[in-house]
Amino acid sequence: MSTIGYVNISLEIWGAVLSIVFISSLYIGENIKTRTDRLFAAMLLCNGLLLVSDAAAWIFKGHTAAISYWGVRAANFMVYILGYILMALFTEYLTGYLSAGKPVSRWFARVVWGICGAGTALTVLSQWNHMYYDFVGNNVYCRGDWFWLSQVWGLAGMAVDIGMLLSYRRELKKKEVWILLSYIFLPVFAMVIQIFIYGIAWLYLATTVCIIFVYVSLQANQAQKRRLREMELEQSKMTLMISQVQPHFLYNSLMGIKQLCDTDPQKASEALEHFAYYLRGNLDTLTQQRLIPFEIEMRHVNDYLYLEKMRFDQKLTIHMELQYTDFMLPAMTLQPIVENAVRWGITKKKGGGTLTVRSEAVEGDVVISILDDGAGFDPLKIKDDGRTHIGIENVRQRVMLQCGGTMHIESKKGCGTTVKIILPQKGGQS
Repeated sequence: MSTIGYVNISLEIWGAVLSIVFISSLYIGENIKTRTDRLFAAMLLCNGLLLVSDAAAWIFKGHTAAISYWGVRAANFMVYILGYILMALFTEYLTGYLSAGKPVSRWFARVVWGICGAGTALTVLSQWNHMYYDFVGNNVYCRGDWFWLSQVWGLAGMAVDIGMLLSYRRELKKKEVWILLSYIFLPVFAMVIQIFIYGIAWLYLATTVCIIFVYVSLQANQAQKRRLREMELEQSKMTLMISQVQPHFLYNSLMGIKQLCDTDPQKASEALEHFAYYLRGNLDTLTQQRLIPFEIEMRHVNDYLYLEKMRFDQKLTIHMELQYTDFMLPAMTLQPIVENAVRWGITKKKGGGTLTVRSEAVEGDVVISILDDGAGFDPLKIKDDGRTHIGIENVRQRVMLQCGGTMHIESKKGCGTTVKIILPQKGGQS
């Protein structure tokens, strides 16, 4: 084997080991939480397999034994195929990364997948017509007349990625743009050199260096951002719990229970039980890390509504239209909205009104609606009560961070308010 062969094998094995180390660090550090994270791990795995395949091709090259005959052919075939897969994975990763800022068109990814599909099909065909490469003499790899076309597919895919990155560059910081462009330009530069100078595997080494550079510069930064968001989420839970402890509500509920103790002890006992469960639900929010079943959230809502119904009686009418209940959501999602509807909508309207809570499955999403025909308000004006405003915005933030969901509010003075929460579903549950 030539000196260049030993150099290639050493560098490629080193690169493959490094890819495995980085994959392990991602899993050990629990940084595989999103689809983008999984795509990046898949890129590392694909790159490691590609490097091992190319190293194997160099090892089997020039030997005539049966294992070498088939080994060199399988290894070179995998190098070509994995190269196309790696390009497609990077395009998906880039699409996911850019989507954090705004929705990204799938057109770019479809074009790259089409390019990779064409390149793969011609690689398979090349096993018979040898358009890309062939083996001569003592099982030695040599380029075919159409080898340049195999590289053109790669250049075309990278050109599409550049187009996508430039189209959405305003959603990124300049540093992020240059980091992502480096992953494209350095391998392209190495590919051009490799077309004219056959020897050292410039392309695969450049790809490895770039993946590591992207990991250090972007993935670690993204992981830090997620940790900050999680800290903000915990802080928001504390803020929500504090905002929900309304002194007037607690005082009025206790006074209502006191009056029942004199007139209807049995009903007073039931009211006290609901009051205890209501307080427990508020406190549980602080320790709840995961999504909870919708039924549990509704228990908390019903405890609150029982106490308000005890106080307002005929002024508060409650309708439950729960058509779909088999899903999860963040704790304390509905109760702040229901409380807002009762406190600022129905009880502010002369004669009271009706509160409706509805849940349904619509085109693969869960839609929860909280409707009231109360006083309503102007959505363009922020309410004077800071606690109520904080509570609603807190719900919006947690629904987005924990479920990728959205919340929409429609209201009109004198007509009432409708709040809709839309939760994407995965595997039958949100």
